[in-house]
Amino acid sequence: MSTGSLNLSICFLGCGKLSSAILEGIIASQTEPAENFSYPLRATSEDPGAAVTVVPKAFTACVKTQHSAAPLSEKYGSKGVNVLANENVRGVESADVVILGVEPNIYGEVLGESSMRDALSGKILVSIVGGVNTEMLSDAIYKGKPLIEDGKGERTQCQIIRVLPNTAAAVRECISLIIEEKKDQYPPDVLNPVCSLFTRVGSVKLWCGDLGPVGASLSSSSVAFWAEVLEGAVDGAVRLDMGQADALELAAAAMSGAAALMRSGESPSEVRRKVATPGGSTAVGLKTLEDGKARGIMEQALINTVEKANGLGQKTSSG
Repeated sequence: MSTGSLNLSICFLGCGKLSSAILEGIIASQTEPAENFSYPLRATSEDPGAAVTVVPKAFTACVKTQHSAAPLSEKYGSKGVNVLANENVRGVESADVVILGVEPNIYGEVLGESSMRDALSGKILVSIVGGVNTEMLSDAIYKGKPLIEDGKGERTQCQIIRVLPNTAAAVRECISLIIEEKKDQYPPDVLNPVCSLFTRVGSVKLWCGDLGPVGASLSSSSVAFWAEVLEGAVDGAVRLDMGQADALELAAAAMSGAAALMRSGESPSEVRRKVATPGGSTAVGLKTLEDGKARGIMEQALINTVEKANGLGQKTSSG
């Protein structure tokens, strides 16, 4: 299998919680050999066995105000990240890959900025913005604006790809969903570099656009749900005189262990059966959860989250 190493500059257009988590994870990944992040997800006709490895060569983080820039500079300045306040176009011009991580209600303003279309020309635009599809993103950049030409008479524009990661990217335990909408199948020269980049913060999975909100809610929003459940267990231990730090350590380890068992192929019911003995103390705890309808509450929490995500997309598309 042949490999190609791509030294690319990365710009975070908006650097809030999720973008910062991705930045943190990518920086941490640089201590490992680059070949660990090769990714041949989609073969090319020229070389069906080709793999791509992205090696980040520079980072830029663009935020709106100096107030937002100051803590980012303090945290990441020594790690080679150039933080810019209110200089989005300059940041995008410096990059090969642009990661759009702004709030859904301002993506149009950010992408519609004067000269942004030209700054994005020929680049890969990775959107981690929830509820905003590729057509909406493209309209924000190009609607009513003729495409520029590359000097050979060919019109050039950025390649847009949607990725839904989560904040576990900071510790490189993220699953990033690569959203492919019905009319889109990303070409290898776009898909493979993006997958290589996001492999640095965990794993990647191709995902149908119609199920985007469900996937995002399950893989991203549910991180907060599990934290809520874990906190309840910690609170119980603290009430029984355990120190909070010890309780958090034990509960988090147990949650990680349960997740590892299920990733190995065991079903949730198998994990429960292996732990709980009929009439035992664990069975009493499970009965308490059943009486409290904990499973149904989690189910409804996910459904409500998806419905809100769907509404967010509709609200954003209508302005």
